[in-house]
Amino acid sequence: MPETNHSKSTRPKFKAGVELRERILEAASRLFAQAGYQNVSMRKIAEDAGCSQMAAYRHFADKDALIRQLRMDSYNQFATLHQRLDHVADPTERLKQSLRDFVRLAVSHPREYRLAFLTPVTDKEDQELRVKITKPIVAYFLQCLQLVLPVSTPETVAEEKLHEITACLHGMTVMLITAPRAYGLTTEKALRELESAFDRIVRSD
Repeated sequence: MPETNHSKSTRPKFKAGVELRERILEAASRLFAQAGYQNVSMRKIAEDAGCSQMAAYRHFADKDALIRQLRMDSYNQFATLHQRLDHVADPTERLKQSLRDFVRLAVSHPREYRLAFLTPVTDKEDQELRVKITKPIVAYFLQCLQLVLPVSTPETVAEEKLHEITACLHGMTVMLITAPRAYGLTTEKALRELESAFDRIVRSD
């Protein structure tokens, strides 16, 4: 059955709309990282994306809507890492591999890491979004950690150990993406040190 004029006109338009939305997000992510959120206008984002300011506003009501979408995309990118490791039976190896994957993803996507974890969140909707995405991940890793620790370990102690591991993870990641040469770090060296810290924390009383 031949295509109607209507189907010919709508499909390219839809594709162009999706592509433009992605260009706007990419431009905003790049400019926010370079100049800071407060110093970037919607006009500049539109110019960088190769569209009119009005076209940018058709996709995003304002800068807040733009950064909220970028944050959500960044959160989800890091939040779904553990889902790829469900096939790993050993909980210790599952946790260690999740740390490795997290660091490698952050090193390969530093803008996204900064946006998700280093940019202060003052908007209430953004704060609720971060909690909504993060809470089940924390619960998942706490459950894995409890399988690694002795059965008699109180949950409060397990939570403290998880906080220590998370602090090491983010600390090492920040050093890697901000000033690795200053700290004498490569990705592989950071991963080795992170695993050593993990082992010490798990074994400590």
